[in-house]
Amino acid sequence: MDIYIARQPIFSRDMSIFGYELLHRGSSNNYYEHQDHSGATAELVQNSFVFLDFDDLTDGTRGFINFTQDLLEAGIPNILPKEKIVVEILETVEATDAIIEVCQRLKQEGYILALDDLIFDRSDCDYTPLIELADIVKIEYPTTDKTKQRELINKYRNRITFLAEKVETREEFKEAAEFGYDLFQGYFFCKPVMMKSKGIASLNIHLIEILKELQKSEPSFFKISETIEKDLGITYKLLRMANSIFYGAKSEITSLQQAIVRLGIQEMKRWISILLIKDYENEENSELIKLCLLRGKLLSLMGHEMKSDMPETDFFFTGVLSSIDIIMDQDMETILTDLPLSDNVKQALLGEQTKLRECLDITLLYERLEFDEAMAKLAKMGIDLRRFTEIYIEGLEWQRTTGWQSGD
Repeated sequence: MDIYIARQPIFSRDMSIFGYELLHRGSSNNYYEHQDHSGATAELVQNSFVFLDFDDLTDGTRGFINFTQDLLEAGIPNILPKEKIVVEILETVEATDAIIEVCQRLKQEGYILALDDLIFDRSDCDYTPLIELADIVKIEYPTTDKTKQRELINKYRNRITFLAEKVETREEFKEAAEFGYDLFQGYFFCKPVMMKSKGIASLNIHLIEILKELQKSEPSFFKISETIEKDLGITYKLLRMANSIFYGAKSEITSLQQAIVRLGIQEMKRWISILLIKDYENEENSELIKLCLLRGKLLSLMGHEMKSDMPETDFFFTGVLSSIDIIMDQDMETILTDLPLSDNVKQALLGEQTKLRECLDITLLYERLEFDEAMAKLAKMGIDLRRFTEIYIEGLEWQRTTGWQSGD
């Protein structure tokens, strides 16, 4: 069976992840072209709970799932675990007596209800009963009248959690928070942010030295071990990482030399590139860093799929370091002068239209839910959207099982 799923993060005020909106997409016959929202949701539910690990898709948080009028009336939300989902009521749903009764029953059973894309001054029906039943109300923040937003939030702020959709800039995030929004959905975390910068000089010199040694044709495990020993933090993380990967082995890994040999050159390269960006992790960019790790895995899987003769680590580096300029709030070109990376990786990160860059662009299109353009680019590489979605899911599973979760 073909499975197509994407997700979009939903943040709390402190930039922690509250949940993910799960979205179904088809191949060239995208469901939404035919407005079959019920069919899309039905297949999304089946894919998420029957064929995939729902916790992988949501990182153990909640999944926001869109429900249409007929699916609500048919009682479909009731078959799903209330502790894992948010029942998102589409704006096309009418506040009929039957729908109000369904929502009242869901509330009594402990489900969280969210109204999607709230439309002010509806002329087709009185939406007030649904608003008063909702736990969460989603509003397209940039395009909706600000006065009406403020009035609604002031009226219901003690009873309803408001979610600002399509927040694209840091300024919009701050303004929406001041309005009284507690949840936020959009790509502002992928945009440049003016914040206290550690400065380019604070890139961990020990990590750079290790990476330089690893890039040699015959790296010295002794030199790598010697460098790691100079940094207690790296020593601890390496041993933790090695024991995480080889969990279940006959004996615990207790020495640096043993850990390095067990991991090998390629895994060490990946590990060092991850540490480079995680050195800069904070509450504002933790989701972006997770996304970069996912990109790294996706690109390495794409390289394998294309049977590329380019080193797999070049694909991984390109994905993992794709937003290091935003994470460090520094110019990409300046950052790359200090990093011992191949020309292929540097060219891709600087935007040159190489095969490596094309792979990165596809992952970015998929993140932004721009599937038509992503499919067109994938087709040129000989990969269809079905296969890419399988790769995407494999990447999510890898991210959850490597021990590289946010805050580690």
